[in-house]
Amino acid sequence: MDIKAPWELPGLSGGLASYRYRFLAEGDSWFSIGELPPWATSNLLFELRQSSLKNDVVVNCAHQGDTLTHMVEMWHDANFTGLLDGPIQRPWDGILLSAGGNDLIDASLVPGSEPSHKRLLLLPHERPEQPSLGSDYVSETGWQLFLSYLQANIQTLIERRDHSPSHASQLGWKAPIFLHTYHQPTVRNAPAGPLGPWLYKAVTQYHVPEPHWQLVGDELFSRLRSALLGVASDSDRVFVFDSSGTVTLAAAVPGSTGASGDWQNEIHLTPQGYRKVASALLAFIESHIP
Repeated sequence: MDIKAPWELPGLSGGLASYRYRFLAEGDSWFSIGELPPWATSNLLFELRQSSLKNDVVVNCAHQGDTLTHMVEMWHDANFTGLLDGPIQRPWDGILLSAGGNDLIDASLVPGSEPSHKRLLLLPHERPEQPSLGSDYVSETGWQLFLSYLQANIQTLIERRDHSPSHASQLGWKAPIFLHTYHQPTVRNAPAGPLGPWLYKAVTQYHVPEPHWQLVGDELFSRLRSALLGVASDSDRVFVFDSSGTVTLAAAVPGSTGASGDWQNEIHLTPQGYRKVASALLAFIESHIP
């Protein structure tokens, strides 16, 4: 499997025709080039390439410095939209999307000065008097807004795929859209160089008691998993690989500040961690490609 950046396509001898399958990819930091530090990090697509010996290609629009903090940003990525249904559109055998994780993190960091329907976490005076569950810290109106946003962006992708060369209506064929769930990270002060930490920053910003940090992190990522699994649709050919329910990863040790278990930092995996996910993801993708 080859991974190409969009700007490499004009220089390809024979274009994409020589490949068995052609995938278009867009996404957050799980698809982008690892660089902090470069010798220790990886990404899911890189390990997917390492796991496959097939003559396939992924054209990855999630390049370094251009990852999705918000899903809606993919509609402003001229590389992705151009290749999907724009001026340089072409038929794809599949669309790979890593999305929702960075959105969740960013939403958890919305300042407490915002109204509750615009944030995921509750302020201390908005919670039950003695919170004991992760859900006691979550703004339900904020979650519903986040869920609607997630679903709307997936629906937009479906509609744009259906009006592109990747939908051959006369043949009854649509390029499948593949997403994945995320494993629940250990909430800890483990940044990636100048970036992060993420959940740790959110729970401390909202004055969540330390014994409940992990409850909050697990609650948010459990909800995200359910939300992503909920957009799966055989009729729309949207398939969600349940990474967190399929692949066992070694959790990071609470309180650790660097690489621990299969985690390079608070929310990103080590090369070994990504390799575990990639191997299972590859089998999942191939099970849905004719």
